[in-house]
Amino acid sequence: MNGLDAALRAAEDAAVSVRTYVPGYPITDLAQALRCQISVNEKVALEIALGASATGLRSLVVVKQVGMNLLADPLVISATHGIGSGVVVLVGDDLGPRRSQAEMDSRFYAPLSELPLLDPCRPGLLYASLLEAYALSEKLRIPVMVRITSRLLSAQEEHIPSRPLPATGQRFEKNNWELTAKGRHQRHHDRIMAFAQEASESSPLNQVQICGEIGIIASGHPASLAQGLGVSVLALAYSHPLPERLLRRFIDGHRLILVAEEPEPFIESILSENPKIRGKLTGHLPRGALERLDIIQALEELGGRPERRRQAYEGVAERGYEGVCSDCPFRALFSALAKVDAPVAGDAGCSIRATREPFSSADVAYGLGSSAGVASGFCGKGIALMGDFALAHSGLAGLINAVWSRRDLLAVVLKNDVAAMTGFQEAPDLSRVLEALLPTSVLDLPAEEEDVEAALRKELARRGPSVLVARGRCVMKKNSRKN
Repeated sequence: MNGLDAALRAAEDAAVSVRTYVPGYPITDLAQALRCQISVNEKVALEIALGASATGLRSLVVVKQVGMNLLADPLVISATHGIGSGVVVLVGDDLGPRRSQAEMDSRFYAPLSELPLLDPCRPGLLYASLLEAYALSEKLRIPVMVRITSRLLSAQEEHIPSRPLPATGQRFEKNNWELTAKGRHQRHHDRIMAFAQEASESSPLNQVQICGEIGIIASGHPASLAQGLGVSVLALAYSHPLPERLLRRFIDGHRLILVAEEPEPFIESILSENPKIRGKLTGHLPRGALERLDIIQALEELGGRPERRRQAYEGVAERGYEGVCSDCPFRALFSALAKVDAPVAGDAGCSIRATREPFSSADVAYGLGSSAGVASGFCGKGIALMGDFALAHSGLAGLINAVWSRRDLLAVVLKNDVAAMTGFQEAPDLSRVLEALLPTSVLDLPAEEEDVEAALRKELARRGPSVLVARGRCVMKKNSRKN
């Protein structure tokens, strides 16, 4: 059984009724196996889960790391607002990153939102962590986060015993409104997080092995890498709140401690005042994802100053660049965009593949749904290039703002009716919304590059905001159906 299977069994054994997600690496396959319902963005996905919880249904939200940025608003509020039945946010960190615009450590959202986060290292502990998360969520009436990575999802474990957690049907309690926001926050610190602290201390998922005077404190996949190295290991179940008494006993019982975690020194930064602590901050371990050899080398240098290793910055040539498909219907559009004299804000999605040669179509690309807002800030009229899923995700808000504040921009929407970069999930058709919002014209692709360039120049000559909907069928989607 791998990590994906373990998560699926946990969702069934926990009787999770409502499951939502937004596609992206490394969670798409997991979310689809869990039969999650797609949402236009992560904020909406969590809000659906909170509504289900308030009316007695357990819910699960599966998101990629950068999706945490969008759902942060309802997440932070939910901590002191309270919930009904259990809510778990299962967040996948893309270490590397392999298919994301940024490498993020989602553990930092735990102290920010003041919510617990479990960080399992193998499939059996992922299963147990999800069940513990639901039990804790309902006891404390707060959401609980569980972090996963691609390596955890693909890891194998022979036998994971099943232990169902019957649904409670617990609903939201309206007496929460008897306290002010300040009062709810006070109670959250005095009672709720105090209990979460005790849960972290006493969790049976914490694993301790004592061997010699050197110790490793680890969470997530590095806890598995640290096994069998002839040193003591404390594999933590919770990254937040940390089990302070357990950590103190472990540190006091050893001469030196290596903190093995990824991608950032989250736990190490909390423990760094102790002179015994070594890790990423001291240069003993590299930033980002870890391998077993990294831990072995760190142990060899633990007593002194580590040898400074030259940092090689990964380039496109080393990784390999997935460019625009050779028979993509949008190729002429990407070429024409590079020829018009206007700044172009791209978006996460297929358009980001055209940021490099031979197209160099977009100048900047700050994230999914960002192009309309970014183009609204250009000096002079610019172009917002977005896919139709990016438009639904959060791009529409930027266009509404452009109309409201009378910004001068051209939005070019790549309409292929799918989220092509994340698995060809259906994208909502917002054509009528666009037509009702601002002047809209349509360009059918493929077409000659000269005709596409002429259409762009015509729209750029128009004053005020407008939309050019470029319609084309994704070739990769056609091929996937054939296979």
